[in-house]
Amino acid sequence: MTEYNICPMNPIDRVRIHALVAMMKSPDAIARRIVRVPDTLDGQSLDLTTRLFLTLLKLDTVEHHLLPVATQRAEIELAERAFASSVRDVEIDWIDVPLLGRTLHLRTYAPRGAGTTGALLYIHGGGFVTGSAEAYDTFCSRMAEAAACRVFSVEYRLAPEHIFPAAVDDILDTYRWLRERAGALGFDPARLAVGGDSAGGNLSAVLCNLLRPDELPAFQLLLYPGTDMVGEAPSRIRYANGFYLTSAHVRWFYETYVPDPAMRNDPRASPLLATAFGRVRAVLVLAGLDPLVDEGRAYGVALSEAGVPVEIIEVPGMVHGFVSLDGILPAADAAVARICEAVRRRIT
Repeated sequence: MTEYNICPMNPIDRVRIHALVAMMKSPDAIARRIVRVPDTLDGQSLDLTTRLFLTLLKLDTVEHHLLPVATQRAEIELAERAFASSVRDVEIDWIDVPLLGRTLHLRTYAPRGAGTTGALLYIHGGGFVTGSAEAYDTFCSRMAEAAACRVFSVEYRLAPEHIFPAAVDDILDTYRWLRERAGALGFDPARLAVGGDSAGGNLSAVLCNLLRPDELPAFQLLLYPGTDMVGEAPSRIRYANGFYLTSAHVRWFYETYVPDPAMRNDPRASPLLATAFGRVRAVLVLAGLDPLVDEGRAYGVALSEAGVPVEIIEVPGMVHGFVSLDGILPAADAAVARICEAVRRRIT
């Protein structure tokens, strides 16, 4: 359903991704001989499978942020599917969202059987440049099944074709469109939540800060969000390389999405710089080995100091993007289960 050009991947890159998946299935005895990562990093314990994953990442010397945009998109599409677990048995469909001057698409996930009145608007990650709603089939279908709620995953416009604030406008307009049609779509507007990972976490936070008091969502789910496009938190340096997302790629994503440096001070780009925060209770999920973890923590503090109830779920020894790694990392699988349970408690 994505409308963006995605070029065919180099066969070598496809082999590299599938080889990593195969290596992740190595017996423990072989894995112990391969790993070159200690069982503790910065006081965070790592299981054997995560240590193997980090070891294999060190073999990847490609500077992915220097690849053509279409190639990056193709890599992400394949990796999201290759590293994730299976798509759950829920009803999956597309619906159109006719907005002023454009039509967006929502990928919908509905649990089978008993009806539900809770819903989640999900905003996918990918640095505002890559990713798609369809690439998140595993996570969104798992959330719909485990939390017994409807999930609507929005296919918002991406940079560099559509730079800031196009994505913000898309999310704001889609949320309002969805809320106005709650009855027809089978959910209670008072039980509509919003959430997303990485860039999607950023957009979720921005949305909650822009909405009027009478249209706030039930809660916001912020999965390892990027919140500050101006500062350089210590974790950007500490986990700059070798932890799946590199700090160089973070900078490239931000520069591609918001080419004008002055605009990165806008709270619609950097929600940590907001002077007022939407009073939407939050579930904030952080990965311990993430270049963005410090700015995520800072956003949690800012929300709390503004009087916003915040539940923080920090996953030690885990990398950015882990909701799409639940097929190869047991620790990621357990963390996703915990996130789904947190949503279920709030939405059902």
